[in-house]
Amino acid sequence: MTRHFICYSTSDAAEFAARLCDELEAGHPTVPVWLDKRDVQPGQEWDEEVSEAIKTCLSLIFVMTLDSVDDESECKGEWTRALRYKKPIIPVKLHADAELPLRLDPRNYVDFTRARDSEEEYNAAMARLRKRLVWLGSPEGVLESMKDRLADAQRDLRRAQDAVRRARVEDDIEQLRKDIARQEEVVRDPQAAQRRVEESIARGLERERQPPRAAPETRRAKFINPPPGLSPSYFQDRQMETGTLASFLKDESVRLITVIGRGGTGKTALVCRLLKSVEGGQLPDGGGPLSVDGIVYLSAAGTRRVNTPNIYADLCRLLPEETAQQLDALYKNPQASTELKMQSLLAHFGEGRVVVLLDNFEDVINRETHHVLDEELDEALRALLNLPHHAVKVIVTTRVAPQDLALVQPGRQRPLHLDEGLPSPYAENILREMDADGRVGLRTSPDELLGEARERTRGYPRALEALFAILAADRDTTLSDILRDTVKLLPENVVHDLVGEAFSRLDPAAQKVMQALAVYGHPVTPAAVDYLLQPHQPGIDSAPVLKRLVNMQFARRESGRYYLHRVDRAYALARVPRGEPSDRGEAGAPPYTQFALLHRGAEYFKETRLPAEKWKTVEDLAPQLAEFDLRCAGEDYDAAAHVLFQIDFEYLWTWGFYRRMAEMHERLQGKLSDPLLEQMSVGNLGIAYNGVGQVQKAVACYERAIRLSRDNRNRPGEGAWLSNLGNCYCHVGDTVLAADYYVQALAIAREVGDRRLEASILDNLGICKNLLGQTPDAITYHEQALAICRETGDRRSQGNVLGNFVDALIGEHRYAEAIERALEGVAIAEELNSPNLRSFNYVNLAQARFYAGDLPGAREAAETACRYDEPSNNHFVSALLGLILLRQGDVPAARDAFASAVAQADALLTFSKENLRALYSKALALCGLALCGDAGRAGEAAGAYRAARAINKDAGIRTRVLLLFDTLAEADVAGVLAGVRKAAAGEE
Repeated sequence: MTRHFICYSTSDAAEFAARLCDELEAGHPTVPVWLDKRDVQPGQEWDEEVSEAIKTCLSLIFVMTLDSVDDESECKGEWTRALRYKKPIIPVKLHADAELPLRLDPRNYVDFTRARDSEEEYNAAMARLRKRLVWLGSPEGVLESMKDRLADAQRDLRRAQDAVRRARVEDDIEQLRKDIARQEEVVRDPQAAQRRVEESIARGLERERQPPRAAPETRRAKFINPPPGLSPSYFQDRQMETGTLASFLKDESVRLITVIGRGGTGKTALVCRLLKSVEGGQLPDGGGPLSVDGIVYLSAAGTRRVNTPNIYADLCRLLPEETAQQLDALYKNPQASTELKMQSLLAHFGEGRVVVLLDNFEDVINRETHHVLDEELDEALRALLNLPHHAVKVIVTTRVAPQDLALVQPGRQRPLHLDEGLPSPYAENILREMDADGRVGLRTSPDELLGEARERTRGYPRALEALFAILAADRDTTLSDILRDTVKLLPENVVHDLVGEAFSRLDPAAQKVMQALAVYGHPVTPAAVDYLLQPHQPGIDSAPVLKRLVNMQFARRESGRYYLHRVDRAYALARVPRGEPSDRGEAGAPPYTQFALLHRGAEYFKETRLPAEKWKTVEDLAPQLAEFDLRCAGEDYDAAAHVLFQIDFEYLWTWGFYRRMAEMHERLQGKLSDPLLEQMSVGNLGIAYNGVGQVQKAVACYERAIRLSRDNRNRPGEGAWLSNLGNCYCHVGDTVLAADYYVQALAIAREVGDRRLEASILDNLGICKNLLGQTPDAITYHEQALAICRETGDRRSQGNVLGNFVDALIGEHRYAEAIERALEGVAIAEELNSPNLRSFNYVNLAQARFYAGDLPGAREAAETACRYDEPSNNHFVSALLGLILLRQGDVPAARDAFASAVAQADALLTFSKENLRALYSKALALCGLALCGDAGRAGEAAGAYRAARAINKDAGIRTRVLLLFDTLAEADVAGVLAGVRKAAAGEE
């Protein structure tokens, strides 16, 4: 809790200070105070505790006695420090002949001189003091504090002797006059000031709701996203490290370099300086020419975060539009593994040189295990290291090295440790160059003093910047003062402590602006800062403050948005009291706590949401994703769940961001208070797990969701999760158990009247019956499902049902009817422009025509299916096309198709060895390759068939597999496949 600091002399005011403390804290309204005798505990460093208390206090209450106003009194050091930290000072006159120190003139004091002789006078004086302290936080009180600071500055200007000192004071006076003018407007007409702020915020919100979109013709670019930091012109040296990075870029055998160093060592500046030079085709420091075909900048602290979707999408922006669209379709397929996606993407970067920067990588690393937290990101980087040759190179900057990742293909990686800061004279040069106009005295400081600064800061760039920030924020401080005051600075704390000191020298308004940026944790506009602080700072206008913070090396700016260095953010946020969860529910004037601010920040992102009809890409969901983060940070998990449910299935899942969907739901587990939300979240987590092949995790989630549904007597939920559980068992080959769950779910769907769920379950039951060899029953179920889909107008489900219906009709040799249904499914797929439905319905049409004897028509349909990249179906499409081509006598083309089928099946099998469809497609394609001249593949085919039959022995699957095998074997005039049929039939 922030308190008022009591400054007094122990020799003649100890008793009075203790009573003052008691009275202020016990009265009404309560005024929290800090008193050394009570708040410095035994064993603590007194001077450090006092300094910290002054840094964080609301004001300093200076008890004026004969001893406390003496020049040799310790009180002078305390109120001088308070002036340095821009704290209001409230003089309390206890001794009549105690004179106010000149530097505190003309502050008005609260008179307690007669209080010692009269209890009535004491109570009256106490009431005045209490009122004064409460009033300090009002617009009028803020204005008076500014005027006091202006009077101090004007007095200092009259006494300033040298030009540098005068310039610094004049700058402060100019800034204070601007601040006072704005604050006077708030005091003079608070309603008008409030309207101005509200109108400004409204304009900012409107801009956020309508983000500019790049024209299609300008989508392609060579350098993607703004760099996470622009290396300033004064950044020097690091020549050895720059040379190491340059060698990495030139070496085709190395794919990833990790730049490791503590916060503030200049990792980002080092890399961005190099890459900015490379953008122009040259290495820095005369390193010679080096061309790149593209650079992608991503930062965990910036607007474009470090994750697989962003890496994938941004690399796609370097490719032709048509190629990018095909890769985007692949990424959105939940059945495609991360390795397959990266393999397909990186195959388009066979030549040249492309660089990806992953900045602030420590944010995605577990600090205890040093493992990459994001499983999909870990898989993507592993694939980048393991896959065959490609031209993409990754630079990682991090405070924490990812240990497990470092063990993957170590020969293709390099570490670069930035343990040391900049040496002399480069650190000294930085200090001089930052002081471009000489206003803070660094440019003319003697070499010896700058050398001491380098030694004390260890040459860390962020610590050097913090030194400059301290001087820029406090005209009364010199470099000598800082070095003297920080004599106890420890090397391991140098960046944190100097950043904290710099923050403490800012005025209260600037501190709150920094805290607002810290609360958001995302780069935001001035409107966002104004929205957050409006209840606490009427008339807030953060834009000029933010610009000033950038100039003073406190904040970063990127594309009109502002954010903080990681060290600054941690310090600024720690200066905001955590508060209580109930704070977020306070209306009108919420307390200034983390809980309240996180809630209001989340509300800002809620206000910036785009209309639903404009949700076309994941970037359009940025407000919801940011809001979710803040809701979780503020422990408002139920509200976070409501945000997620609006986007998880219809958007994140549909667009292929199922890993992100899983990660977000994982953050909610065990933290939701609403039973319905808990059930929905764990169930949707199961959907995400099932989509990426983590079937056992999905089963556990569905079983828990079913239990929760039953506990809460939620029959619709129970039916839905039973159906999803059936899907899991169907996928792993336990058809009988899957059918049992479908039957249970069907009864519930009919009980509650959920027609769409009923249709889905009937269709799934049809699939089970077909797999079990009970084809007539399968057809009946599909017909019932199709009738409901037509009744409800659910065209997508209708297209799915038709595809499954065709498969059952083929099993009954009803080829003409199968062709008719397949054409109907194709028409729906074209109508909905669905690649998924096109792939499945065209390949079903190809099958029906093939068995009907129409080889040209079958080939046309299969080749059409090939155009729609559907990883979960590609292997079968290629295998069937190979079979058709072989029957037509086109052996070379058939060989290519069979080879593609094997590769496509293997890509899925590396992800899940129990993928039955992939195993059977691979086995069929290997048989085809054996007939195309590679007889040795027959043994591999038998092995694939045996692996598949070990997973599932359903009669319907056996029938379909043998039908395809026997059709292929008609071309086996040499008996190459003799013996393979037994493996396919499961007879050995």
